[in-house]
Amino acid sequence: MALFLALLQACSGGDALAPALPLSGESVPSVVGDIPHIAGLSSDTVEAGRLFTLQGEHLPTVLGAIHIAVDGVAFEIRSSSATRIDALLPADAFDCAPQQPRTLTVTVDGAQIFRQTLQVRTAQRVMLAAGATHLSATSQAHCIELVAADSASIDGDSRANTDTRFVVAVVNTSNDLAQQAQFEVQGIGSGGVGTMVVASPFTGLRHRADPAALAAFVATATATADDDAQSDEQHANRLAAQARLIATTGPARTAWTSAAQAPLGARALRAERRVGDTVTMSAVFNSCATASSVQARVVYAGTKALVLEDIAAPRAGRMDGVYRAIGTEFDTLVYPMLARNVGDPLAMDASMDGDGRVTMLFTRFVNDSAAGTAGYVSACNFYPRRTFAASNEDEVFYARVATAAETPDDWRRAMRATIVHEAKHLASFAERLVRGQSFEDTWLEEATARVAEELYARSFPGGGQWRGNTGYAGSLECELLQCDDRPLIMWRHFSQLYTYLRGANGLSPLGPTHRSDNTYYASGWSLVRHVLDRHAQDEAATLKRLVRGDAGRGLAALEAVAGTPFDALLAEWALANSGLVAGNTSSSWDLRSMWDGLARTFAGVYDATPQQHLRYQLGTSFQDTQRAAAGGVVYLAIQGKTTAGARQVLRLAPAQGEGAAALLLAIMREQ
Repeated sequence: MALFLALLQACSGGDALAPALPLSGESVPSVVGDIPHIAGLSSDTVEAGRLFTLQGEHLPTVLGAIHIAVDGVAFEIRSSSATRIDALLPADAFDCAPQQPRTLTVTVDGAQIFRQTLQVRTAQRVMLAAGATHLSATSQAHCIELVAADSASIDGDSRANTDTRFVVAVVNTSNDLAQQAQFEVQGIGSGGVGTMVVASPFTGLRHRADPAALAAFVATATATADDDAQSDEQHANRLAAQARLIATTGPARTAWTSAAQAPLGARALRAERRVGDTVTMSAVFNSCATASSVQARVVYAGTKALVLEDIAAPRAGRMDGVYRAIGTEFDTLVYPMLARNVGDPLAMDASMDGDGRVTMLFTRFVNDSAAGTAGYVSACNFYPRRTFAASNEDEVFYARVATAAETPDDWRRAMRATIVHEAKHLASFAERLVRGQSFEDTWLEEATARVAEELYARSFPGGGQWRGNTGYAGSLECELLQCDDRPLIMWRHFSQLYTYLRGANGLSPLGPTHRSDNTYYASGWSLVRHVLDRHAQDEAATLKRLVRGDAGRGLAALEAVAGTPFDALLAEWALANSGLVAGNTSSSWDLRSMWDGLARTFAGVYDATPQQHLRYQLGTSFQDTQRAAAGGVVYLAIQGKTTAGARQVLRLAPAQGEGAAALLLAIMREQ
């Protein structure tokens, strides 16, 4: 047969056995007998890495008898019958490049029976309409082509001349903060208009504004970036240390069940504390075995709050009205809000034979021993003294007192959100201890504490609502300008999130990537907020599952409540944080409005686009090497006119000498 085919081909000029219905529309001579021939193709484009089908008659069923190639590069034949062949052009058959014409040939027993010029696509084509997104995971080299779905330029139509912008977020989806991913990003373009524009990622920390432009209070109440970072670092380290301690101590309820009867009298006295009483408290800090003794006066004894003031405080006895306001707000607003939406700080109280109140100890011990710290909690206090000698056997949080340099009203304005934050930690500890659950990973514990503060912000007019797309005016602006009695709450959320976005490639929501990095408080909050907005059917129920430990801990818990793998969550969140799409009704916050507002209020310090995109002209070529921390994001912006013949291909691969990296491309077409 091979000899007969060769003779027939020679007599007919080499192309007599073209397909019966060629895609080019050429006529084909009739074929008779049992001579193998190709009658049609599944497409006029071959895409590397995807199956391609050839249909015909009398095709050999022995795989070794037929050879299919494009410009000499062989296909992998996956299946073959007398009428159909399924074959695959290897994904790495050609270099990553825009689609181009190549020659497809088919031979049987060494004799060519078919030849056709086809388009060969080495890149995965991502066609997006305005506002659409695409996720693509990769650990090795990855090649994609960006296409505006409503543009005819991909087919060479000269009428296509629309402005298009793609945002690409390259996310390191590793959860190991010790592992960074170094990768090369390469653009292969043609037909672009203009030149390449590059903006390197911002590496500075310019997030702290000069509050003198607003009010004298903000200047005194807002710490420097270094002070804030140190305070948050100490706070997080304490939470992590307590989680390790409790993991090796055993269940708190068991400890109370087996405790001696001696502590009962102390608990009875605690239940009888009245305004004006002086009590002795243990200030627990780095040890559960030893503590500093604090003499404190009962200033407020409410239904859910017991407020104590250190008698050695600089303003002792002169702030009773402020303390009563704090206690009343906790009784009437904060505690019901936490119990309803987050968790109950008093969940362990019955097991502890407690007084049904959270004890707030405002003491200069915090000022003196933990400089820069506004407040903290200790899990030691949930255990009997038989277990931890320094325990107060009570739900206690410790907070700093007002200094001589600040007014009571200024101190209260700065302290109120801290009370919510620390009470949320108490709720998490109590709920997990009563259920026998492990303590939460530090980053998620802090993130959900920031969510609790956010819920508190909603109690004020214009302070936000779930999926309300709340903007700057009336919310954050009102905090800063002091338009009413609300405290500073969301200021730290957005100022820290801004800092994160300025250096998102080297920072992570999963924890600090360097000493004194506190941005994960806000980026972690933002990630949890995204999950609650995008994936929760019931915000409060979902948040409670996280706080109580019902869904597990850490990343596994976040995946469980979202019903979505963590890498996809990170990618979704990275795009949502672009903040460039206004009117996102599935979001609780309008980020574009927030950045615009901060840029107006703090002109020259904030700007309206915190992400430091690598910016490129659509249809041009470029190459760069980038590095991303675990959970970090590198942003690219590719924009220009989709003119006829314009092509934009992206190649992403581990940097030379680097191993495979868990990278995910999240792509959004903005216009």
